[in-house]
Amino acid sequence: MTVQPNEARAEVEPLSRLFDPGQRIGWVYRDAEAFRHAFTQPPPAPVDVPETLLNRARAARLNTADRKGTALKVGGGLTAFFLLVSLFAGGIGLLLAAVSAAGAVVLYTQSGGAATTADQKVEQVRHELAQRYQHESAAWTHAKSQFEYTEDQRIRGLDVWGALPVGTGNARLDVFGGTRRSREGFLTVFGASTLRERPLIVLDLTQSQICRELSILSAEMGAPVDVQLLPSQQPQSSILDGLQPAELVDALVEAVYGDTSEATRAGRSMDSRILNRLCEALGDDVTPARIAAGLRALLGDLDDSGTLTRAERNRISDDLLPDKSKDQIREGLMRLESFVQPLAGLGTERAGRGPGYLTCFSLDRTTGSASVELLTDLAILSVARRLSTLVEEQAPAVVVALGEHEVQRRHLEQLARVCEWRGAQLTVMHAHLRETARDMIGGGAVAFMRLGNHQEAGVAADFLGRDYKFILHSLTDTQGESVSDSVTHTTGTSTSTATSVGFSRSWGENWGTSSSSTYSDGFGFPTSTTSGSSSGGNYSESENRSVTKTFGTNESTAHTKGTTVSTSDGTTTQRVYEYVLEPTQLQGLAEFSLVFVERGPDGAVRTHAAVCNPNIVKLERFSNQPLVELPLPQQVAVPPQRPAAAPAQPAQAPPPQAPTHPVYEPQPAPGGQPHGGAYGVYGAQPTGQPQQPAWPWPQGGAPQQAPGSWPPQAPPAQPHQQQWPGQGWPPQQ
Repeated sequence: MTVQPNEARAEVEPLSRLFDPGQRIGWVYRDAEAFRHAFTQPPPAPVDVPETLLNRARAARLNTADRKGTALKVGGGLTAFFLLVSLFAGGIGLLLAAVSAAGAVVLYTQSGGAATTADQKVEQVRHELAQRYQHESAAWTHAKSQFEYTEDQRIRGLDVWGALPVGTGNARLDVFGGTRRSREGFLTVFGASTLRERPLIVLDLTQSQICRELSILSAEMGAPVDVQLLPSQQPQSSILDGLQPAELVDALVEAVYGDTSEATRAGRSMDSRILNRLCEALGDDVTPARIAAGLRALLGDLDDSGTLTRAERNRISDDLLPDKSKDQIREGLMRLESFVQPLAGLGTERAGRGPGYLTCFSLDRTTGSASVELLTDLAILSVARRLSTLVEEQAPAVVVALGEHEVQRRHLEQLARVCEWRGAQLTVMHAHLRETARDMIGGGAVAFMRLGNHQEAGVAADFLGRDYKFILHSLTDTQGESVSDSVTHTTGTSTSTATSVGFSRSWGENWGTSSSSTYSDGFGFPTSTTSGSSSGGNYSESENRSVTKTFGTNESTAHTKGTTVSTSDGTTTQRVYEYVLEPTQLQGLAEFSLVFVERGPDGAVRTHAAVCNPNIVKLERFSNQPLVELPLPQQVAVPPQRPAAAPAQPAQAPPPQAPTHPVYEPQPAPGGQPHGGAYGVYGAQPTGQPQQPAWPWPQGGAPQQAPGSWPPQAPPAQPHQQQWPGQGWPPQQ
């Protein structure tokens, strides 16, 4: 399908949020439903009639029944009595019987009023309670509906996608693994957010052009983009820009000897001396083409290219080195010429163009050769030297995307040292976790994408480390029973003898006198008088003795039997160390998933799962800022309310995963011409700011689209003194 310019613009506009402030490597997802509060107010329960009221009604009915029974008995008895009386008394008896019957009927009728009133009272209260229960149930249902509606609105307002920032203290980031598409997505997300803060240099050494998506979006947003394909577009390359002859010589020697670990210091010094003397002979105009021509002149080869003048050629071939020295170092000269000659056209058509705000060095799909490897090393060394000579306050960020071919570790370490000294952020994307990548892991923050190879996944798991936990090691179950049986037989004999001795003595004495008189006449004189006296005494003594003997025999038998049952259960736990993240989990990561690893000051490992799919910005409930931590739902009772009626809405389902197709894949328009939305068009406005003017180019206005295959020609930049212009982009916040 052909994409028209307006369609391309419509495709880019949602992706403008990739350039929002805040550097990030992806987004994390959280389930908003986990923060939903439950309606904890219990529903109203039906209330029964009070028992006291029921008891009163029951008592009233019993009292009524008793009164009615009494009225029937008394009234019936009196009526029967008066009827019997009427047999003898005539009419008065009948009258009294009628009065008794009427009174009984009246009493019977009036006795049921209290019970009826009590029953009516019970029914009235039961009706009122039923109405109250219906009212409370309706209020509770309405309050629950309103609460759920409000909660749905709150949950819908929560962002489910939030940015995962790199962190202010992470000046170095190593990303391992991933597929071609996922690495392109990561570079797009990370690079777009970085461009909002500082310039960016991308060394795309994958030969898959993963920087294409980022460069197209950046150009659509109005950023100056300079894409250089190597080696097919060497003449437009800026690898050698700003390098002095001595720095160019050092970079060439480092690149030539980068792939041999046995290079002697003497050989490196000899090549450096030859090239430095050759550059001095070339004067101020030092280029790879002139260096290669000078080396051919030293070798005595014919050169019809016209790169050197006759005078320069004669001076180099005759005066630079003696003939004897030329013969000794001829092999070295041939090696240098073979390395430098493929770089003869490097930067010849740069025409004074300055670097873009986004500069991409991308290896094309040319088959591997010595010149491609030399360009790779030369590009890394060139960026390192340009950073070391940078005079601006803000250094650009550097992203190195490595491919299947290994890059010399010493070159990457040199670039890392320069970035650390200069304060430039360095990000290295390793296609595999082996050799050089394995040796460099841990230099900063680390992120892992899908690692298909099990050995690489094992290395990543070892880096993440192990954590200990206690697991059940063994179970112990013991059961025991003991039985005891004993018989005790006891026989005993006892003999006792008792002797008692007693002695008693008693004595007594008594005495007395008596007198009597007799009166026989009336004169008061006695006629006879009698007197007498008596005395006496007694004495007794006794003694007794007794002896008692007692004989006794006893015999007893005791039989004792006991049973004891014991049961014991025991568990044993053992501390084991296991992977924080299993290798199989790293092998099974989704295409755009990554695990971001940070080590705290205490050595603890903190991992964050994120998604680096640029299409995430097209989803709803998305934020380019980190998600705000929310408290977990608390069980808080909600009082019943009577708000205005509002329809209850169902909770929104989690957003679907972002599509995995490329975020922006422009197609050529009919007629073979590229669409008008590639380079050279003012960028689209970020979402939510339609009234702001388009982000301008820093100088010279918007360039025109150049026809041809990707990448289009970079916009020409006016000469300037600064190496990293930032006058017009990024836009002011």
